[in-house]
Amino acid sequence: MTPAHVEIAPKRHLTDKGKGSEILHIDTSPTACFVATKHSNKFVKIWSTSKNALHGTIKITSYVQPRLRSREYFIRSHAILSENATLIGITTHFGLTLEVYNFAKGGNGAKKVQVIEEAHRWAASQRDAFHNDYAGLAVYRPKFDRIDRFFLARHPGNKTPFREDPNHSIELRKANLPFIPKFPELAYSTDSPILIAAAGPRPGDPPRPNATILIAWHMKPVSHGKLHAQTPEQSSTSLPDEERHKPYRVCVPDYPALQTALPACLASHGSTAVSIWIPANNPAADAHPISPTTTISTTSSTPKSTFSFSTAPKHKHDPPPPPSSSSHPPTAAAPDRLVLTWDLPTNTTRLFAIPPSTHSCISPDCRRVAYCSPAAGEFVIVDVASQAEIWRWPDAARESGFASFGQLENLRGVTVFEFSRDGRMLVVGAGQGGWGCMRWARAG
Repeated sequence: MTPAHVEIAPKRHLTDKGKGSEILHIDTSPTACFVATKHSNKFVKIWSTSKNALHGTIKITSYVQPRLRSREYFIRSHAILSENATLIGITTHFGLTLEVYNFAKGGNGAKKVQVIEEAHRWAASQRDAFHNDYAGLAVYRPKFDRIDRFFLARHPGNKTPFREDPNHSIELRKANLPFIPKFPELAYSTDSPILIAAAGPRPGDPPRPNATILIAWHMKPVSHGKLHAQTPEQSSTSLPDEERHKPYRVCVPDYPALQTALPACLASHGSTAVSIWIPANNPAADAHPISPTTTISTTSSTPKSTFSFSTAPKHKHDPPPPPSSSSHPPTAAAPDRLVLTWDLPTNTTRLFAIPPSTHSCISPDCRRVAYCSPAAGEFVIVDVASQAEIWRWPDAARESGFASFGQLENLRGVTVFEFSRDGRMLVVGAGQGGWGCMRWARAG
């Protein structure tokens, strides 16, 4: 099936009147009423899209820098947890503390209402936590190999908005996995009660034939009594359900190109999960190019399944390697990023490559991947199913009738971009602190 091309048009462009600093991370609220941007390591700004204005600024303390494949690169910066309750979660200090703020007052009046410690990795549901009957906040704690889950309590007298529920935590050592993953990337499905984890090899891991793993758990709703109880004692239940540890699906991809890769982005929708992996930049990793389609069987402790892998031809617009110099040895080219699609019902996967880029992201419906390659002067959206391009800047933009669009004027200035949670916009941030968004729809 030929992929449907998309039409994209600029919608808005906003900058702060104060001194701008580069945008490192972007998140939108569930209905895109708010956009939150992190600037350097000092501020998170919340913008009102309906008013086309800055709503408020939260001053934070952070000591981490997002360097490629370092621990800091994989830390989730922030997420708007609820529009209804005006709550945002922000990672602070050394990337191990999750602070929750109420930003209702706007300006500089955001109030810190909760601190969650040892949040080495975390994920928030794509749905508004106030209307979510599941524990919509997941926190990974490596000391116990456990994923703790928090729900937004409904009682107006609660001292903190989110309450940890031990009866919904997941202990990885009780999940009957082929091996215990370390520091997994986490993501909630956008439309179903499923939590996804993806992990690659970590320093100090014992050698194993396959070092990457994908896991999915079905989640149970939080009881009405817990949601509306005033204290944890009133919300306690009987013995915990040991079935909560057992995953719905486990996949251990047997693919050489992934053996040194770490997941940098993860999304799930319907019966599909899509992840973007960054291989190690070393000769050993580059020695495993994507091979033709192969079928392999798992050897995990879970029921055996068949995994299929397919690939697309190398991107025709890859930037040329830098010229060699007689006085300096040539620099090894950065490895391609790898897009892994996981079909949960059949427990099968497909793998294809996209060029090395400064940033890449996945649409909420898992149908598209966007990436920016400043060296090649291109911003591209790819259809995940067909692996074909459906939009490219600047070519498609000119064909659509507009010759410019804010942050895309200088691709080397683009620092980050994300699809909005409702999937209707692509939000782009720049090094000068401004951001813009594009609305898009299928052509025709």
